[in-house]
Amino acid sequence: MLVALAGCKSLLQLDAAQRTRTPLVTQSVAPAGTPERTALAPVPTRVTQTLAQERTPTVAPVTRTPIVQIIPAAPPPQTNEARWRAQQIDREVLDPPRVYRVVRRTPLFWFDPMTSQTLEIGTLLGDIPVHARFRLRSTGEYALEVQYRINNDFGLTAISEAVRSRMEAAGYTVSVEAFLLESDAVQAP
Repeated sequence: MLVALAGCKSLLQLDAAQRTRTPLVTQSVAPAGTPERTALAPVPTRVTQTLAQERTPTVAPVTRTPIVQIIPAAPPPQTNEARWRAQQIDREVLDPPRVYRVVRRTPLFWFDPMTSQTLEIGTLLGDIPVHARFRLRSTGEYALEVQYRINNDFGLTAISEAVRSRMEAAGYTVSVEAFLLESDAVQAP
């Protein structure tokens, strides 16, 4: 038998006595419960054993690293008032409140902090006490804040049941901070 190695310039000859000691057919060991089989196996030689050892990658032992889970601290949930204040820019509190005159019917709005929607409560006409002046973050328009006692102030005594339900769901059962937009229909004192 003659074995040649690629890349070598000379042939490797094996001792005839060594060739007869290696069986051509080997018995494979099967796991318990499986039928035994005879398989043809390659003739192991020193060269093939050395090549097999060189090809076998060295596996480092596996070490378990403890899992570190970082849970960021969540900011405390905002109150409904804080959500409403976040919609305002350059808020100026008027203390004492100033009385403005609304000369044409003008919508009175309420910001629903639960849905971040602005809802129309009704329309205003006449004198109204204004508690603050600010710009709306969403549009940049100037607005005037008024305290509205639900179904009581400014002649608005029968507002929509849907609006009242949303006010109650947001935690407002007595009054809300409502607002109207500044326009030529609203006269400053």
